Amino acid sequence: MDRSCAQWRVSRMGSKPIRMKTLIFGGSGQVGTELKNLFQSDSNVRIVNRNDADFTKPHLVETLINDVEPTHIINAAAYTSVDNAEVEDALAFQVNAEAVNVLASCAARYDALFLHYSTDYVFDGLGNRPYQEVDATNPVTVYGQSKLKGEDFIQKSGCRHLILRTSWVVSATGKNFIKTILKHAQTKDQLTVVNDQIGAVTSAGLISHVTADLIRLDALTGVDSGIYHLCSSGEASWFDVALYAIRRAAKKGVSLTCDPNNVIPCGSDEYPMRAERPLNSRLNTGKLEEILTNPIPHWKTCVDGTIDELITKDLLK
Repeated sequence: MDRSCAQWRVSRMGSKPIRMKTLIFGGSGQVGTELKNLFQSDSNVRIVNRNDADFTKPHLVETLINDVEPTHIINAAAYTSVDNAEVEDALAFQVNAEAVNVLASCAARYDALFLHYSTDYVFDGLGNRPYQEVDATNPVTVYGQSKLKGEDFIQKSGCRHLILRTSWVVSATGKNFIKTILKHAQTKDQLTVVNDQIGAVTSAGLISHVTADLIRLDALTGVDSGIYHLCSSGEASWFDVALYAIRRAAKKGVSLTCDPNNVIPCGSDEYPMRAERPLNSRLNTGKLEEILTNPIPHWKTCVDGTIDELITKDLLK
């Protein structure tokens, strides 16, 4: 479990008993795995994965929710293959929008709080300032369009909801940039990384801890429904992140083939992908920070924690 942000909390919640029955979807993904680690000893939390709740079969998902009758629903399940979504658009919308509509409708029926994760891809990636929640959306990829449709379904359902838009998620599990770049650095003499896409690496551990505290806070005092941006503080390009991660891993004793001096920057136009990547993935977290008592950690803290966990679990060989 990523403990780099484990000390981070909204506040001390006290000893007042709280009636909660939480149902979490997507237990095998990056954020879902961290939520599972966080709630593993809580008998009032049920965590399911794709085998338990197939989002391509919404009637089964609805049946599961009816059986549990939750007070809180957390959706960490999503179709996240940005490139494949361009040719699997029906599946992307089925998972990221239609299934989400079912969850939102059920949440409204049981007056449950629905906490859902979204993405910076709902914006077009233009400009050079962090996006605020009120900024106009304009997704240019199928993935972004499907996630925005999911947001729309939630807001129109009338359920109590928290939509957390995040970006550049990393962890010791699943596929993500930190794991990929370090694996390449162990086998290649030179790496080329884009330097014109700007954002903030955000650990799944941070997202899970913020999620847990928002759920507890809602049970105690309530949290205003709406969209909130959640990502690490600071900003960097993918090139900056790669360079920092390689230097950090080398300092920690990880054997690497690629010297930091051989990490070469390039523009996005030199690294074409099927789906366009946003140049601006910055998210303004001011709205969320108004209800948090501690500052959101820097992206380097999230990278440090991820690398430390990879080393501890002997996942860098």
